[in-house]
Amino acid sequence: MQLYQGCLFLLFGAWWISFVTSDMRLYPIVTHYDIQANQKYGNCSIQELGEVEWNKTYVIELQIYRTLQDLKAHFSLSVRALDGLIKNSLLSRWIDGCEFVRQPYRERLMKTFYDTVQKNSKIPRCPLKPGDIMILNITPSALPIPALIPETDFLIEAKTYTRARTELILETHWEGSLMRPEKIKKGGRRKQQ
Repeated sequence: MQLYQGCLFLLFGAWWISFVTSDMRLYPIVTHYDIQANQKYGNCSIQELGEVEWNKTYVIELQIYRTLQDLKAHFSLSVRALDGLIKNSLLSRWIDGCEFVRQPYRERLMKTFYDTVQKNSKIPRCPLKPGDIMILNITPSALPIPALIPETDFLIEAKTYTRARTELILETHWEGSLMRPEKIKKGGRRKQQ
């Protein structure tokens, strides 16, 4: 019986070492994005930086034209279902944008992503005034993605409204694939279905 337990212990130890030393991270590879701003409230532009597909940076600049007191934002993350359509929502969240910038710790899940983006961004506090500029510096490979999520295609949508949700201020969509490093190094992007 002790030999059996010893073999199990060694097998588990070898598995654990290979698990800990291998890079189990997922890298978001963005294949398509679009962003639109309501010209009544501001103008938005996006610049893509970087040569390597798994380590690109997207700089989003939003120039404010009107005073914005309160903002309501909706974020959603969807993944590809078994039938090939991107429709399984893993995350769908409404947040008070101004309150979140003041106290991000109240939304723990969103805060994990916000902390990464906020480090190299310029995000003014509410109220946003005419002439204010918001610069978001987003590097998808730096975002904390749990290793338990499988490799799949994704769709991220973010929409920002006035407080009463009557007018859309900003809308953006991001599509791509979550891939492990070994597939990226081989150049293996999965085919779209």
